[in-house]
This record gives sequence, structure tokens and C-alpha cells, in this order.
Amino acid sequence: MKKIKDIGNLCTHCHKDTSFGSGRFVNRIPSTTDTEEGYMCPSCQSIECDMCDDISLEFEIVNGEVFCGDCFKESEVE
Repeated sequence: MKKIKDIGNLCTHCHKDTSFGSGRFVNRIPSTTDTEEGYMCPSCQSIECDMCDDISLEFEIVNGEVFCGDCFKESEVE
């Protein structure tokens, strides 16, 4: 059994500091990988919109496609 290492306030994906005052504290979420436990920063949570190619933290996934908030609102109108 692998031991999971607590890396504190570091991002489990990019290993940047997510502590208060780092600029990555707001919107961080608890995160655990196979080997580490810590947080995931907003940048690592963000995903590319399939419609406009913008990177967004706020997105919806519909039928396997990723839409940022703006594109999702537009697609509801159509």
C-alpha cells in the first residue's frame, strides 16, 4: 500500500503555493492524487471551452463537450 504524502498548501498538480496571500487561495479545492494530498489551484481546475477555446474555471459539460459559462448561455438560446 502506497503512503500518501501531505504536501500542505501546495497544489497537487503544479506544486505551486495555494496558501493565503499566494494569489491562488481563492477557489482552491482539497485534492488527493495517488501519492499526494493537498489542494488544487484554480489554474489546474480550469478547462478549455470546446466552442471558443477560452480557459475557464466555470464550465458545463454537455454530451461530452465542455462549454464556458458564456458559450453555455449562448447554446441554450439556440
